[in-house]
Formats: sequence, C-alpha cells, structure tokens
Amino acid sequence: MKAGVGLSRTRELEKAFQEAYRQALQKLGALKPDFVFVGFTYDHVLEPEIFTGILSRNLRDLPHMGCSTWSAWGRKEFVEGEGGLIVLCLKDVKTEDRIFKVHSLREKQDLWASEVIRYLETLEISETEAHSLFMVADAIHFQNSQGFDKIKNRFPNLSVFGFGASYGIPQCSLLHNAQIYSNCLIGFLMENQDPVKALIQNIRPEAGAIRINRMSENLVIEIDEKPAFYRLCEHLMNEDDMPMMAPDEFRKHMGNMYIVEKPAIPRKTSKLIGESHRVISLLGSEMTTGMVAVGESLDFGQHHFLGQKKLKYVEVDGLKTLEDLKLQVSSPGLLMMFSSTAHFRDKERTISDVELVRKVFPDVALFGMGSHGEYMDALNHQATLLVAF
Repeated sequence: MKAGVGLSRTRELEKAFQEAYRQALQKLGALKPDFVFVGFTYDHVLEPEIFTGILSRNLRDLPHMGCSTWSAWGRKEFVEGEGGLIVLCLKDVKTEDRIFKVHSLREKQDLWASEVIRYLETLEISETEAHSLFMVADAIHFQNSQGFDKIKNRFPNLSVFGFGASYGIPQCSLLHNAQIYSNCLIGFLMENQDPVKALIQNIRPEAGAIRINRMSENLVIEIDEKPAFYRLCEHLMNEDDMPMMAPDEFRKHMGNMYIVEKPAIPRKTSKLIGESHRVISLLGSEMTTGMVAVGESLDFGQHHFLGQKKLKYVEVDGLKTLEDLKLQVSSPGLLMMFSSTAHFRDKERTISDVELVRKVFPDVALFGMGSHGEYMDALNHQATLLVAF
C-alpha cells in the first residue's frame, strides 16, 4: 500500500482542496489513488451543496469518505480551528464495495454493530486472513465498548480501529461519496492490511482495583467502605506521598484524578501496544459529606480503579510506547494518528504528541486528525491512537 498526504490552510474551499489533493498525489508519485479520505474544519461544510459539488468535480468516480474536525496535521503542517483541509490518498488497496455507511436515527451501538457485521458477511471475506476495518462515527452518546465487541467476536482476525467524530451531541459532518451525513457511521474495509496500533495516554489506572460500595445517581458515596472523598485522598497520599499543602494546591491534585474502567476479561485486541481503558471524569467532591460526583454512568460489569493524569505518562511512557512501535514497524509507509481534544490540549504538557512522533518517526507519512470521540478497539477518549501500516 502506498500513501500520500496533503494539507492546505487556504480559506477558499476549492483552492484548499485542490492544493491538498495535489500535494497528496505528488507524494503518491502522481499515481491515480484507489481511495481518498478528506478531513475538513467545520467552516468548510457550512454550505454542504457547494462542498459536495467541489468534491464531485475533483474526485469524480474515486471512492472517498471523510469527516469534519477541529484540527488536522501532516508531517510538518498543522491546521486548527477554521480554515483547513487534509487529504489522504491510498494506492494499491481494494475499494470496490469496500466503503459502507450505516445511517440511522436510532444510533444504538448494538444496532450499528449488527449492521456492520451483516455488511461484512455479504463481502464473504476470509476469516483466517488479516484485514483492517477503519471506521468513523458521529452520533449522540456513541460508544463502542460493548456493541462493537460483537464485530471482534464474529471476525477475530479483523483489526478494528477509528474514532468518533463527536462526543455527546452531534457537532460534526461525515462524508461518503460526495454526500454529507450526521448520525452516521462510515467504514472502509482494507483487505490484507494488518497494522500495529499504539496508545499514548496521559491518564493511567494506579494501584489495585477499588470497590464502589454505595452510589446514588451520579454521586459516589463509598469506595472500599470509606467515604469516597477520603478514599481519593488516601490514594493520593499512598501513591505520591504528598506533604501538607494549602487547600487550593490540594484541589489541583484532586482535579487530576479519575475513575478508570477496565474489562474484567481483557478484550481480544489485535496488535495493540498499550492498554485500553475507559476514563471517567470526576465533576467535584464534597469534603463534608465525602461524596464525589462522576461525569458519566459507571458499568458495574467492569473493574474500577483510581487513576491520575501525569506528564510522565505521556512524555516518558509515551516515548517508550513509540519506541516499542518502531521495533515492530521500523519503517511504516503510513502512520495514522487520532488525538482526543482533552488529551491534545492538556496545557501542562511540555511536548505535543506530534513532536513525540516526529522524534521517533521523523520522515514517515503522517495523517493526523483531532477527535471528540472514543476509539474503536482501543477504548479511551482521552488518548492518542497511532496506527502504523
């Protein structure tokens, strides 16, 4: 498989697309691609008829998909906010009947997973050979932790990866063959491609599993038979041996704490460096009552841990993760990189994920996009997912 990536910061849409597309074709060796992915910032799709018309004129019969995003980057170029467009062109990939769309207002993970499985079964792909499924989804409260496990169980050798274009409420647009959609999932089956995936995480579970004994709605009352707030304080003292400090300084450390969910039985994850887990934000704590509010519902079929956000998880452990990835794929032809906004915009960071990647893979073709959502086959919506082909 050959890859070419082009990026333009030109605000005028048609010029931006032509510039990015031309760059991608040049890096592809002026070959006609088999597949095109287009990532565009939100302002480029404010007039969808103009946008899709430009794509139709330029791509014509080329199979393509894409989505809007808050930011995108290549090897040296970067766009954020309004006015940016990135194009990925692939050559030597099979595309006939390989791009599919699941579109329903009932955006339930079980329903969508069943539709994806039904589509894959119609292709009659080999269940013994390694293939990849790249998916992008946009939906209300889209999650993949349970429903999409069905895909892995049905096709155990299938490498599944991708991202959610929005998280919570629909705010993005998805592109499928010159048509714009929302509340939709778009996928691309890549035959005989089995990439290695890696996760760079700034939030990790620490110490042993905890038991949440009492909870009311979104309020955690007791953890390990202790008031939840005091159990969080105990964790900080045990893990970091913190000295006495001012209340405001202590609240800062408390604000870096999370509840982490991990499956009781590890998921079947193909070629993943790192550990996938779900991060649940703490909305606040009350010293008087000992209760702690959580941002999302908990799944009591999972194991729970207390975790923290720390720089060393990215800047030390993340670099080690990239070095491990290079040991498995020394010279990738393409590196896809999807970063969540919460992870990418961490103001305490001294080095960005893109700079980390360039340290280890300085000359690799890099296709990166910002995401508001969760990752498939590597469930963590506060992380960066790398896919090396």
